[in-house]
Amino acid sequence: MRKIVFLISIVISFSFANPYTDGYKLYKEAKKELRKGDLKKSGVLFKKALVIFESDLKSSQALLKAAELYCNGWGTESNKNKAKEYLKKAKGLGVSFVADKCLKNL
Repeated sequence: MRKIVFLISIVISFSFANPYTDGYKLYKEAKKELRKGDLKKSGVLFKKALVIFESDLKSSQALLKAAELYCNGWGTESNKNKAKEYLKKAKGLGVSFVADKCLKNL
């Protein structure tokens, strides 16, 4: 019985896993490669992270990171309008202070 409960808890935890976490790991690795000067590798990692962030549009953290990537042109072409769109969505999810600060800088 204990094994069944344990397996069920593992399945439940994976089903509620936050995609942002996977994207953020890629993002951190990409930043590390960017600091090293490996633009090709960092670009690939940023692009993978962006795909994950854009798949998690109900996460304010994912929206903020996607906006940052679009703003800086990391892993994608620089797109200030797309960055603003994601910042406004993040603001709607309750991170208005951060989003407002970023919007002012755009």
